[in-house]
Amino acid sequence: MELILPDRAYYESYLDAIGEYALNHVAACPFLDAAAYDIFERINDYRFGVNLPLGYVSATYLWLVDDGNFIGEISIRHSLTDALLRYGGNIGYGVRFSEWNRGAGTKMLSLALAYAKKELGLKKVLITCDDDNIGSARVIEKNGGVLENRVKNTIDGAEVMMRRYWIDIA
Repeated sequence: MELILPDRAYYESYLDAIGEYALNHVAACPFLDAAAYDIFERINDYRFGVNLPLGYVSATYLWLVDDGNFIGEISIRHSLTDALLRYGGNIGYGVRFSEWNRGAGTKMLSLALAYAKKELGLKKVLITCDDDNIGSARVIEKNGGVLENRVKNTIDGAEVMMRRYWIDIA
């Protein structure tokens, strides 16, 4: 497995991963909306901080790939806003459904933390997850995440309890 900048060679596999979420009724799709826009253009905009929606920050998207297949996507936000301090943090990620519980999330986050330190100069990152997302909490904790607290957020009109983890990567 390797973590790479998004590559069109994996685009069909990326679309398959989006389809897996739909087939398995996974409500929250963490992948970019390939049906709504050119994801490669959007990824470059985020990476270089251009054409961003109001309140958004620069972010680097990376893909975990293996043997010609897209496994997961991780975004590393270069800075934090007040909103990201409550929900979202520096890093967000998703693993295709067929790869859940196989260590891909843990591996992807580990590689992304090394990238964030070396390429972006980050020293400490915040990662959040829903309080009931035990799989994601385990991925974060296996990578050195220290739970700071739990906060209640309102997302799309519904209250959601979130865990906030910090990882020191200095």
